[in-house]
Amino acid sequence: MNKILKWFVEPYSTTLVEMNYLANLNKNTVERKERTRIRELQAFNVMFLMLISVLFLLSIFHLFLIFFSGWYAFAPLFVSVIMITLAKIVQKKRYFKRRDAYIKNDPGLIKND
Repeated sequence: MNKILKWFVEPYSTTLVEMNYLANLNKNTVERKERTRIRELQAFNVMFLMLISVLFLLSIFHLFLIFFSGWYAFAPLFVSVIMITLAKIVQKKRYFKRRDAYIKNDPGLIKND
């Protein structure tokens, strides 16, 4: 049960750490274009949190719906868990590798692992 809760809470904690990082970076940046890009990334992270929250609430709703409607309520629960998994993968594998390159507007900074 604890692993399941950690799995659902992980995107929130990761995004909040990212928001703190971007806020500190925004304070230390002088160039206007970079500050604009940092604010865009902050807005992206807020939208990401909203997406994860909606999917999480849908998961909880469908979990309770299973008790009243039957086995076919597993399909939306399954889809919402898959969407959360895809969002987490995109955040870890794509976003973090491209964040600094986007801020500096330099494609050469993209990390290739």
